[in-house]
Amino acid sequence: MVWITATRTVCSAAFMMLGVGPALCADLVWQVEGPFRFFRNTSSFAMYERGYPVARDGATRPPADAIWRTERRLNDPDCRDATTPDACAASARARYAASRLGWAAQTIDAVCYDSTAARYPVTCERRYSWGVAKEDYVLPEAHTVVLRLAPERLAEVPQGDCTWSWTPRKAGGRAESRKLACAAALVIPRVPFALDRAVSGVRVEVTLPDGRTLTDGNVSVDDVLVVAMGDSFASGESNPDRPVTFSASRQMIYDPAQARDDQVAARKVEPQNRAAVFGLASSSGFDPKLLPRRLLEDETRGLSYRLSSPEFAAAFAKAGPRWLSPDCHRSQYGYPFRVGLQLALENPHRSVTLISLACTGSEVTEGLFLDKKAREGAANAVARAQLDQLAELMCRGARTQAASYTLPVYASGSTQISTRIVAKTWCAPQSRKRPIDTVLLSIGGNDVGFSALLLYAMTEGASDLAPIAGAIGQQIRFSPQVSRLYMEQLDKRMKALRDALQDGFGVPPQRVLQTAYEPIQFDENGGLCGNEPALGLDVHPRLRLDRVRLGETVDFLKDFFTRMRCIDDARAGGCPALVTGSGTGFQLLTDHQVEFARRGLCARDPRRAVADGDLMAMPRRWPDADGYSPYSPAAFLPYEHRWRLFRTPNDAFLTANVHSTAFSLFDILQPVYAGMYSGAVHPTAEGHAIVADHVVRHVRAILDKAPGREAEAR
Repeated sequence: MVWITATRTVCSAAFMMLGVGPALCADLVWQVEGPFRFFRNTSSFAMYERGYPVARDGATRPPADAIWRTERRLNDPDCRDATTPDACAASARARYAASRLGWAAQTIDAVCYDSTAARYPVTCERRYSWGVAKEDYVLPEAHTVVLRLAPERLAEVPQGDCTWSWTPRKAGGRAESRKLACAAALVIPRVPFALDRAVSGVRVEVTLPDGRTLTDGNVSVDDVLVVAMGDSFASGESNPDRPVTFSASRQMIYDPAQARDDQVAARKVEPQNRAAVFGLASSSGFDPKLLPRRLLEDETRGLSYRLSSPEFAAAFAKAGPRWLSPDCHRSQYGYPFRVGLQLALENPHRSVTLISLACTGSEVTEGLFLDKKAREGAANAVARAQLDQLAELMCRGARTQAASYTLPVYASGSTQISTRIVAKTWCAPQSRKRPIDTVLLSIGGNDVGFSALLLYAMTEGASDLAPIAGAIGQQIRFSPQVSRLYMEQLDKRMKALRDALQDGFGVPPQRVLQTAYEPIQFDENGGLCGNEPALGLDVHPRLRLDRVRLGETVDFLKDFFTRMRCIDDARAGGCPALVTGSGTGFQLLTDHQVEFARRGLCARDPRRAVADGDLMAMPRRWPDADGYSPYSPAAFLPYEHRWRLFRTPNDAFLTANVHSTAFSLFDILQPVYAGMYSGAVHPTAEGHAIVADHVVRHVRAILDKAPGREAEAR
């Protein structure tokens, strides 16, 4: 545990900028134990804290990129030579396996979330240094606090015991005391917490061996409630908590007719015969239907399951990615989790309660207001509407206040727009457990068809992908002209969301931080991607980035970003007439976008562009070759530092490797599905950390203006 060592001599404006009150400038120092309440075990927070780049001493202001630095310290692979994945594997050190899988793989089994039922528990059993406590997850009754003498006070104290005593600040509480060696820390297991800051916490006094007394009359934890809602750019899509591991020797054949029970070998076929043999166009000297295979239990046990057997299918499923919430592809790498962790790290007197409901594929209608189809492999067929989930968590007792919202609706790819009245039931304000300090929001992209636009830029046509469209139940590819029709309806949807947040939860619009989408289209020189059409896309021969269609998509996205600015704040001028009038009042955050300007989907490290480009290719076994090129898929490093901040289809295939259950496991369309629907064109974990570094600054500003906190800072 890292101790806070601030004293009277280190009282500075830095404390106020971090929301740290004057209690730090005292003879006693204290901090919350297990301050990120999403983690059930204090050891999980301690593990993450080890990556924090500066001392948590209350006096050291964290750098502007603290979250990114923490990400790198925790997820850089533990090897002596990281020039290539194979070189890293060959020079692995003790923590190589753990660092390759990423820090979230170490915490996923001890969180206050039920991944199977896809819900936050009403009460969570959390483990502390002193024992276990069952806590209301949304509104804790108490926190664990650890205190000790400030170092300069301890230096003045003769050897001996100190007598500590503490009394709840709320009248009628029972006083307690304990005698300890003066150099030891005092753990108060249950410091009472109340929303009324005047009666929250305890008064603490310590009597030194020489008879002097030191006091802190306000050991009171500041518990912050952060709610995250929205789509895949907030859920952490493409960054599973535990990524897939691949075999170093066995391959997967994506051809039901040719899949056979013996070990599949690469077959050399003359170019003029490839289309007939593979049903594909290919100019390479390899079979495009042969790709890396997950490392399955039969291989680890020295066995070989028949490809058509139930044992193979079960082993394949078992070796899949692990998500915090499989129905939504939500992971701890999503930027809301990183914001919450940073808020807990930088203020030792703060506890953070995070509720992230962000779900891949969500729109304002299907996703926030209405249930949506869950992602493949989830225990439940649908992901429940995020507003309903939040209401269940925030309300005491029944919801009795009815409200209705008018939303434009349309089927994906259709130009027919209709209107739907959506009824909701909220609890009365006095029945809400507590106020929400801030809402982190990412929404709007799916409302205008982002994923369909990306496939438009990456494929010649949709006919070859028809089985995928059938599997997900919607048109998966259409042009920007269709998206422009949807964009004209977006302000109506956003108005309904603003009203619902106010009606149901009392969230003022200015407390909603809407994160603008990051630009995906730039190479390392700031130019448009597409000069090398197959760069990072050769998981399947049908995927090729077309610069003309990408340019059309980018032109639309520029207009979309402008419209989002108008929807949130139309006072800047140049905006069309909108139903939001002067805007929703949400804060649209754009300052992070510049960080992605030269680090898009096709960007290579400018210091070694050729080598980085080579490593973006899909690992394959060439005819008559013993190993893979350009590296073994078993050595792939999902969370290492890369110049590009977005997952390519190849990256997504090698990180999450999601397969559809709607058609054969060996169908040639599975690589497309595993590339595109495993999170291609989504930020990497490193990208999420960069976004979080920007978002957290705006959250601090909101917290500093909150009633009670503002007075305490003064």
